[in-house]
Amino acid sequence: MALAKEKFTTPRGNTKWAFIDGKGKETENGSNKFKYSVVIKAHKDEPETIKAMKQIDDFWTENKPKAAKPRPKTKAYKMEEDEDTGAETGYVLFGLSTATTFPSGDKKLVKIFTAKAPVREVKLGGKKVGEDSLGRGIGSLSIYEYNGSYGTTLYLDAISLSKFVEYVGGVDASDVVTDDDADDLDLGTEEVDTTAVQDEDVPRT
Repeated sequence: MALAKEKFTTPRGNTKWAFIDGKGKETENGSNKFKYSVVIKAHKDEPETIKAMKQIDDFWTENKPKAAKPRPKTKAYKMEEDEDTGAETGYVLFGLSTATTFPSGDKKLVKIFTAKAPVREVKLGGKKVGEDSLGRGIGSLSIYEYNGSYGTTLYLDAISLSKFVEYVGGVDASDVVTDDDADDLDLGTEEVDTTAVQDEDVPRT
């Protein structure tokens, strides 16, 4: 029996840990399996957030498999917690993901749309979505089963952006602490514009 699924759009929030192109993000270390994913961070008291959480909770209640326990193993959203204290921050995290390829081996594409009407599909041209961007994750809400446990999960199809801030990672000249008594080194190296340095492999934090 197929598990239930329905369309789902997150509330608007900050786009955290957006891996939506290229190789994607490895599902587990050493697995050699990759996924596209994004986390939308929205305040728990916003009407859109409350509505989205209710949709997920109601979906579980209405579609929970008979073999499942009353509570889901995991939910398609979770409360953000402070890394140091463990206290809730007041924000909710909605995590969406999808495999980077279809079973046929064909590459998947996470579409990017503008949130301002008229809606347009856009290409980022290799630019990365930074955490200060604002947008919504678009896809589907589904029941999943894993080793006899059931829960709710969100599959990613697209992102709509209402504000785009490019992610720029790595270390460049702006990160260097200068010393007044440092030697004037002449190493024969070429100086580069600080905006030209970007390490694509540095994890986003």
